[in-house]
Amino acid sequence: MGEVHRNGRDRGRILTKRRGSDYAQERVGMKVLFTKRNYAPMGGSESLTYQWATRLAARGHDVRVVCGQAFDTRPRFQDQGVDVIQVKPRGGFLGQVMDASMMLDMMRIEELERHAEDRDLIHNVGREYLDSSLNVADELDLPVVLTPLAHPDQFHGGDTPADFLRYRRATVITTMTDWERGWFGEQGIDPYRVITTGMGANAVRSHDGAAFRARHRIPSDAPVILYVGRRERYKGYIHLLDAAELVWQKYREARFVFIGIPGFYGAMVDEFARYTDERIIEIERAGAEEKSAALDACDVYAMPSAHETFGIGYLEAWLHEKPVIGGDIPPLREVIGHGVDGLLVPQKVADIARAVTGLLDAPELRREMGRAGNAKLHERWDWDRVMERVEDAHRRAVAAHLPVDEALA
Repeated sequence: MGEVHRNGRDRGRILTKRRGSDYAQERVGMKVLFTKRNYAPMGGSESLTYQWATRLAARGHDVRVVCGQAFDTRPRFQDQGVDVIQVKPRGGFLGQVMDASMMLDMMRIEELERHAEDRDLIHNVGREYLDSSLNVADELDLPVVLTPLAHPDQFHGGDTPADFLRYRRATVITTMTDWERGWFGEQGIDPYRVITTGMGANAVRSHDGAAFRARHRIPSDAPVILYVGRRERYKGYIHLLDAAELVWQKYREARFVFIGIPGFYGAMVDEFARYTDERIIEIERAGAEEKSAALDACDVYAMPSAHETFGIGYLEAWLHEKPVIGGDIPPLREVIGHGVDGLLVPQKVADIARAVTGLLDAPELRREMGRAGNAKLHERWDWDRVMERVEDAHRRAVAAHLPVDEALA
C-alpha cells in the first residue's frame, strides 16, 4: 500500500490509503461518506439515502452520513451501524431558512471536511450540499459519487449549464433509469462514468389492510384509490383529487386516500379545503406500518406525476401486488409497463379519472397487473441486486480516481 498526502498537500500527517486498483480487484470494505440535507427512513431521496447507507453498513462497509437534519435530538449517533452526524447550517436562523429552502448550500465546510478526512469517497444524493461536497472532495483529493435525481424541465430540476459543470466534476454518477443515463450522455457526460442502480421498495409487505379500513371508517367493499408522496403540485395529487368527482359518478363509495406531508406548494395552498367529503381521507404523517397497511388496503395506487426520477411508490404498490397509475413521462415509461403492470396517463383530470374507473371496472386485470409488477420488482429491483450496483459504482469511482500525487509524478 502506498502512503500519500491528500491532494499532495502537507496537512500535518500522512494517511495510508488504498489505491483504486485494490478496490477494483477485490471486494473490500470502503469508508463511505454520504451527504444529504435530510436523512430519514421515510420520504423519497431521504429514504433512498437511508436505505443505501444502512444496507452498505450491513454489507461490511464503514458508513457515515453528514446531514442537516436527521430528526434526532443527538448531534451524533449510531443507527443500524451508520455513523450519523447532524451539522447545523452556517448563518444562524437566517442560514437555516436559506438552507431549508433548498436553494442555497449552507453546509459548514470545515465540519464536513473534518468528517470526510478518513473517508475513501463522498457520495452526494439529490444535489443538496453538492457544492460543499465537491469542494471538500477537491481539498482532500477524494473521488465523488453523485446521484443527482434530476427532474429535467422543472424549476430547480438540475438541468442548467451550471448543474452540468458540477456533474462533470463528479467521478461517477448513478442514475435510477437507463433513460436518465442516456440523458446524461446526451449532455456530454462520459457514459463510463454513469451507472444505473435503480432502487428497491422502501416498505415491508403488510396484510393489515382490513385494520386500516376499520381505523379510517372505510367500508370493506368500498374501492380505495391511494396516493403516497409529498404533496407537490407536479406529482399530480391535485389532479387526482379533482378526478374523484368523475369517479364518483360510477363508484359513489370510492375512497381517495392521500398520505404525505405538504411540499412547498402544499404548505402554501390547502387544496383539501375544497373538499369536506368523508370519501376524501387525508393523512399528513404516517409511519411505515400505516403506509404499508394502506397499500394492502388499496385497490389502485395512483401518482400521476409530471416530473419523476423513478417513483419509489410504484415499487411499494407492486410489493403489495397492486396496479399503479403513473404520469406518461420518459422515466416512468421505463419503470411502468403500460397495460402490463399499470397505466401511464397525461396529467389531466379526465384521463386520470378514466384510468381509475377502467381499473375499478376490471378486478381480474388489477390482479394480473399487480402480480406482474411484483414479479418485475423482484427481478429488477431486488435490494441485493441494487446494492451490488451501488458497490460497483463506488469501486469504479475509487479505481477511476487518480490522486494528485500520482497525476504529478
